[in-house]
Amino acid sequence: RVNISLDTLRPERFRALTRVGDLQNTLNGIEAALNAGFERIKLNAVILKNRNHDEVIDLVDFAISHGIDISFIEEMPLGVIHDHDRAEVFYSSDDIFSDLNQRYKLIPTTESTGGPSRYYRLIGHSTRIGFISPHSHNFCEQCNRVRLTAEGRLLLCLGQENSIDLRRSVRANPLDDAPLRKAILDSMHHKPRGHDFDLNEQPVIFRHMNTTGG
Repeated sequence: RVNISLDTLRPERFRALTRVGDLQNTLNGIEAALNAGFERIKLNAVILKNRNHDEVIDLVDFAISHGIDISFIEEMPLGVIHDHDRAEVFYSSDDIFSDLNQRYKLIPTTESTGGPSRYYRLIGHSTRIGFISPHSHNFCEQCNRVRLTAEGRLLLCLGQENSIDLRRSVRANPLDDAPLRKAILDSMHHKPRGHDFDLNEQPVIFRHMNTTGG
């Protein structure tokens, strides 16, 4: 399974949103993933008002035509940015759902990929549409996710800086995985109850998603 970020299908807009990206490279990557035979491919799209909210139907059409899933994500206030005001461009999952309902009939499902996404099916299509809604439909109570950074830190919440240094455990016990497993399990007791996201305030988390890990 592979997740691919795709916020727009317009080359100039893609370059503006990603700052350096080339849309064709991403489209080529999607084709390569399809040819590689991944069981599931999912697009992730962060939707912003007056920046790409007018493309939600186009993005779903693209997903349908390629037989892949798509999740729409409310922007999370991670890292300092200067090109837009997060509160002003906020576009909720309910707004997206309303837009899609003009074209499709979305059927709620109990399907899950083990994460926070709420999934819907489209009649006659294999594509699933997911909504990740940290603001409008807070999912912290059901969150079972942690992230591993390139520096070996296990982040326990996207919206908090709580982390465990796993690199130290690996280096101290290079031939024994047991201490590493114990460190991971013990860290779950320190997982925060929830994030502190507030679109109207300056972010308290200064790391961007590209340094957060998966």
